[in-house]
Amino acid sequence: MKKTITLATLATLAGCILTLLAGNAFACGESLFRVGKGVAFREYSAPLPGSILVVASTETELALVERLAAAGHDIHVVSDPSEISEELQNHKIDIVLAYYSAREVVEDEMSSMASATYIPVAMGGTLEISEASELYERSLSNEDSVLKYLKTIHRTLKTHS
Repeated sequence: MKKTITLATLATLAGCILTLLAGNAFACGESLFRVGKGVAFREYSAPLPGSILVVASTETELALVERLAAAGHDIHVVSDPSEISEELQNHKIDIVLAYYSAREVVEDEMSSMASATYIPVAMGGTLEISEASELYERSLSNEDSVLKYLKTIHRTLKTHS
């Protein structure tokens, strides 16, 4: 009978140890469901969604706007930079995306609202790219991927949060 108690005690102890160790185990594929990590075929998701004002009028620009919205950002669209100040007065905007070539109009329109950050979008294949990167902390190109837009937006939002 003493051997039976010892074997039962060992079996119980082994069961407890296995139960404690199993608490750290992950189910197969569990890491694939973390937001923004792992799955390559998923749409991009913004870990820090922001309110973004985009100056957009072409189909390509509007397609980018849709992708930014699908990632979780609150998107506001104007077709002309001269409409920026009205939008800034009516909404809390974190970031303004507009072409570098319109920077003077954009900065004039933004002068009353210091809380928004302007990220210029330079035309690919021109000197604007180097000029924008020299003058601004962050800049983009119209040829950049959606992922680059999202990373730049995220970094900007992270520095201001």
